[in-house]
Amino acid sequence: METQTLPQKAPASTGPRSPGRSRPAELWRAALASPFVVAIAGCLALAALSAAVLPTVPSYDPWSWIVWGREVFDPHLSFFVGGGPSWKPLPVIFTAFLGLFGGAAPTLWVIVARAGGLFGLVAAYRLSSRLIGGPRWAAVAGGVVAVAAILLTQDWFYYWFRGTSEPLLIGTSLWAIDRHLDGRRGTAFALGVATSLMRPEAWPFVGLYAIWLWFRDPLFRGPWMRALLVAGLVAIPFFWFVPPWVSTGQPLLAATHAQEYNGHLGSDPFVTVLHRGVDLQVLPALIAAVVAAVLAFFSRDRLTLALAGLAAAWWVVVVGMTLDGYPGLERFFLPAAAVTCVLAGVGVVRLAELAATGARRLAAGLPRAAVTAAVLVVLVAVSIPFTTSRIGAARAQEPTASKAVTRLDQLSAAAAAVGGHHGVFPCPSSFAAVNHSVQTALAWKLDVTLERVGTSMRNQGVMFVGPHDSIDGGAPRVDPRLTSVQLLAHVGVWRVYRMTTPGLDTSCVGR
Repeated sequence: METQTLPQKAPASTGPRSPGRSRPAELWRAALASPFVVAIAGCLALAALSAAVLPTVPSYDPWSWIVWGREVFDPHLSFFVGGGPSWKPLPVIFTAFLGLFGGAAPTLWVIVARAGGLFGLVAAYRLSSRLIGGPRWAAVAGGVVAVAAILLTQDWFYYWFRGTSEPLLIGTSLWAIDRHLDGRRGTAFALGVATSLMRPEAWPFVGLYAIWLWFRDPLFRGPWMRALLVAGLVAIPFFWFVPPWVSTGQPLLAATHAQEYNGHLGSDPFVTVLHRGVDLQVLPALIAAVVAAVLAFFSRDRLTLALAGLAAAWWVVVVGMTLDGYPGLERFFLPAAAVTCVLAGVGVVRLAELAATGARRLAAGLPRAAVTAAVLVVLVAVSIPFTTSRIGAARAQEPTASKAVTRLDQLSAAAAAVGGHHGVFPCPSSFAAVNHSVQTALAWKLDVTLERVGTSMRNQGVMFVGPHDSIDGGAPRVDPRLTSVQLLAHVGVWRVYRMTTPGLDTSCVGR
């Protein structure tokens, strides 16, 4: 097995340009021909189509980003990033601009997030095909296996349907690698910064890459490119720490939230977090990736080994941060899992090629391509029993999302039935509470900050109660002093109550 050598790009022409061709026009044509730009356009188009034909509604965290994004430009709302999930800069940068589109912002964000997920699948296909090289059919087979492996990572379809940032995280991570290998180092660095604005585990990787670019890449020897490099590095701490500092006075709010949530790590966090990293991708993909790394070692395939090392290094960072007090959730491993899926495509093809080589030694007349294809089919068939639970979970996401759309439509109707914003919040001090998982959605629908909508009925106010399930979460806990209960509305599965304490002023309690 030979080490894959990347094709070299032809140098740009230094001859005179034709009279009718300007530099901007050349750049525009080059951009339109770029696989990166084509992938973005195609993924956005497919994501927009998905919003038209599939149930489209954000989940808990995305609703909070949408609420915070609206607050950036809405003069009637204060910018407050407390009272919800942990702060994550990149999604809020998007939703701040999407908030200018008013009520369309939730759907537009889901389109962006879904496009990011599709974007990651394209990158996985390209990277696995690139590593395999060789016959076209082998590269295609490896790319398809890589895509399938990513689709089978834990909760990928849930994340994709509900507009979370995890599929987008896979997209920025894999495309950063792809752009680096194509010599587009500026784009690679920008994608690394984008990844760092979603996951702090990326910070050391982007920092080391910036140092490498500074000293080794000729493109970054000029003052303007070095200024952009510095600006990208400064943007990471700025967007992570300054907005929470301005909003709440706590620059380390995101880290505090992460450390306060223990992640249910049990008595041995080290073993638990390792188990989560292993479980994130299906077992056949992990085994195939290990096979790819081992074969790359013996064949001196440095590129494949480098990607395996990158995935291992990400594991080290996640495990280290978990032992330092972070929750160590499965999704923290996603960039490493995505690289693992890319390597899985390589490993499956390499195994099939080895089997074909052995078969030809036993029977010289056997066609190599046919034997390799047959072994590929067998390997995929053997893997199917290990994927059935993930396939079942994926199939359940469309009806679950459809149910969530209905549930939140009913919540909107319940809010309207009690007078909407002014009915629930007659005073600046008025308060409301709702089931935990729809707290952020209700804040959006009532046009208030997250601090005005709680998940426990700790003060007098209006309480929305829905079913306790995976869509709505647990009902609000009620302070025992709130003994006066009045049913205000019953819409669909939602009941709305006015909760007060006898003897206290109720003039600011919603109707």
